Amino acid sequence: MTQEFINFVRKIYNNPKGLIPLYEPTFGGNEKKYLNECIDTSFVSSVGKFVNQFEEKIVDYTGSKHAIATVNGTAALHIALLLSGVKKDDEVITQPLTFVATANAIAYTGAKPVFLDVDKDTMGLSPVALRKWLRENIEVIENQSFNKTTNCRLAACIPMHTFGHPCKIDEIKAICDEYYITLIEDAAESLGSRFKEKH
Repeated sequence: MTQEFINFVRKIYNNPKGLIPLYEPTFGGNEKKYLNECIDTSFVSSVGKFVNQFEEKIVDYTGSKHAIATVNGTAALHIALLLSGVKKDDEVITQPLTFVATANAIAYTGAKPVFLDVDKDTMGLSPVALRKWLRENIEVIENQSFNKTTNCRLAACIPMHTFGHPCKIDEIKAICDEYYITLIEDAAESLGSRFKEKH
C-alpha cells in the first residue's frame, strides 16, 4: 500500500495520524435485553421474531420487494452466485480491495475469481478497468462471455461498495449487460448508502 493511498484514506476519515479502525462495535440501546429475550425464547438461530422484523425493516428502509436474512454476507453472496447459475470452473470478476468473503463465496461455487482494479475515488470496481479487460479477453458466443485465454465462461461480476462508498454501479451494469454477465452487488458495507437516490 502506498503512502499516498494511506494519506487519501486518512483524509476521508479526518484522521491524519491515528489508526483507522475497520469496525468499532457500539452497544447503546436494548442489545442485551433483546439477546436475553432470544435466549429465553430459544430463538437463537435463523428463526424468530427478530429475524422477521429485521427483514421487514430492511424492505421498508431500502424500498426493495423482499429481504432475506442470511447468517452473514458470505452466505448471501454464495446463495446469489448459485441462484444466478455460477458453476464450477466458471470465472467471476471482482475487485482485490474487498473483504475475503467476496472471493470465498466465488470459490465455494468452484468458480475462479478474476481481480480487476478499483477506482481511487470510490475504492470500488473500476468500470474503465472492467471494459478494458473485457475487450481484451472476452469473446461473446450465443449471449455468453468466454475468456479467450482460459476458455472458461465468465458468469458474473461482483463489485463491492467499499466502506459504504457506492461504486459506479450504473456504468458497471451497462457493461455487464453488454457482455451478458450477471451483476451481483456486494453491498455488505453499504447498507446506509445511496447511489443516485437508490439504496
